Amino acid sequence: METFSDIKRFLCVRLLRPLPAECPPMEIDPRHTILTRAMGLFQKFGLRAVTMDDVSKELAMSKKTLYIYFSNKTDLVDQAVKFLFAHKSKQFIDQASLHENAVDELFEVQRIQEEVLKNYGIRMLFSLRKYHPETYEWMMTARRNMMIEATTANLQRGIAQKLYREDLSIKDVALIRYNTMVGIMEDPLLGDDPAPRGALLHYSLLLHIRAIASAQGLVYLQEFQQHKTL
Repeated sequence: METFSDIKRFLCVRLLRPLPAECPPMEIDPRHTILTRAMGLFQKFGLRAVTMDDVSKELAMSKKTLYIYFSNKTDLVDQAVKFLFAHKSKQFIDQASLHENAVDELFEVQRIQEEVLKNYGIRMLFSLRKYHPETYEWMMTARRNMMIEATTANLQRGIAQKLYREDLSIKDVALIRYNTMVGIMEDPLLGDDPAPRGALLHYSLLLHIRAIASAQGLVYLQEFQQHKTL
């Protein structure tokens, strides 16, 4: 089972082949520019519609040069998805860790989720499942492990800070929270507008906190909400 540590190592092993003695910073690898621009095309026109010719034209790069980095379109899609996931996961962890308070951390996670929904939507996820199932399965597994690991850490932190109840079954709560978030983010009946999903995610977060919070945590939540409305 992959943990978030495994995902971070992916940045070195998968995207910087062959692995150098010391993995260099992300920004110095030319693949990252290609992957970022290719992902922009996939988002704009769809995974199936974009060809290797389209990518080479977008980058003002010959197809011969493009094939030095990627064996075919499937390889390009695979690396682009994994690169984006690793980048966003790192941002997710880094930003959330800036908050010492476990409740504040949850609201920061919520903000990042809404940003991802706004920028990337869910259509690409459905196309990925249909046309690139192996990459889709990798992402589902990696996302599940990352989200449950992050939720577990937040629960442990909140209990230690006496903001969450001590009698919680951490494993069960983390699994419930994960499935709630994924269900809202991927429900096709909610349409393409990210606003309804964002509103539901926010409401589910309030329900989650109220279910796990101690008396001290509920007081903090009330103060937090009052501060936000000022």
